[in-house]
Amino acid sequence: MKRLFLPLAAALALQAQLPGKAEASPNAAVQDENTDTEYLPDDKVNADPDIVDLRQDEQERAAIPRRIMKTRYPIVFVHGFMGWDEILNVDYFYQVRRTLEQAGYEVYTPVVNPINSIEVRSRQLAPQLDAIFAKTGAEKINIIAHSMGGMDARYLIANGYGSRVASLTTIGTPHHGTPVPSLIFRVLGKGDNILYKAFEYIVCGLIGKGKTKPSELDLRATLWNLSEDFMANWFNPRMVDDPNIYYQSYAGVSSITGWSTGDRLDPLLLPFQPAFHHGQRNDGLVPEESAKWGRFRGTVSADHINLIGQLLGNTSPRYRHLAFYQKLADELVDMGF
Repeated sequence: MKRLFLPLAAALALQAQLPGKAEASPNAAVQDENTDTEYLPDDKVNADPDIVDLRQDEQERAAIPRRIMKTRYPIVFVHGFMGWDEILNVDYFYQVRRTLEQAGYEVYTPVVNPINSIEVRSRQLAPQLDAIFAKTGAEKINIIAHSMGGMDARYLIANGYGSRVASLTTIGTPHHGTPVPSLIFRVLGKGDNILYKAFEYIVCGLIGKGKTKPSELDLRATLWNLSEDFMANWFNPRMVDDPNIYYQSYAGVSSITGWSTGDRLDPLLLPFQPAFHHGQRNDGLVPEESAKWGRFRGTVSADHINLIGQLLGNTSPRYRHLAFYQKLADELVDMGF
């Protein structure tokens, strides 16, 4: 099991490293496909033709000499559910900020409550964006958001920040909700439950690092905000897109065997698969169709946590996350953002 879902697993994996052991390089597990036991060889995958294989694009870009790049507006990465800044020197968007800054980009990674409602998270995000505007003097920003972070961004845009955002790129964001909350509510119920509280205490210790109290987390509110019912009947009718903002999105797909998708689902995402309809492509947490918003740019071979390069850069051969985010930034330059 190379890739794990919870930050708990990330922390344990890092703590288990021997002193002086070299840090895993980005995408280290896919540098030699012949030795990668996590994924099937290409001749065994038979990935659906509509799933983007980023390797050709990566090779073409690698053939072009790199130059210092900078978008017109700063890039702000917004994390999703259970997101963090750094845990034992592992950042949420794994080594993406460092990679883009080395290429010349101005990048910021604000942090909000890992488990709470969109409204609460957005209220925490707003002053951090204000600080970025004050520091940079920029009139606008480009937001790249993963998962629930895309909904946080849409909430802010619809509540006073529309004129201050140039573009919003969402990756694996459940714009139309996910059936996973319904599955969890059926199993655990919607009322007070000791398992909800236990989960919140664990998250406080690992992600909050003592700065966040369990009382400041609300797992049930988070799950409700991720539900299909909430998105269809409350969020989407009210959080209307700003016509002056460029919206684009990407989806990830994965499967138990890796056949047809090119990515083998992380074992810790397997318990959520009963939530999805038979044949419904998803990244382990978000249906492919739900991730589509604005200009849909394509579906990539990555489960929900591969989309941000976790754990430790281990992703499928068809999706190397650092090259993917470099491509996003370069395209924002080309589009004048």
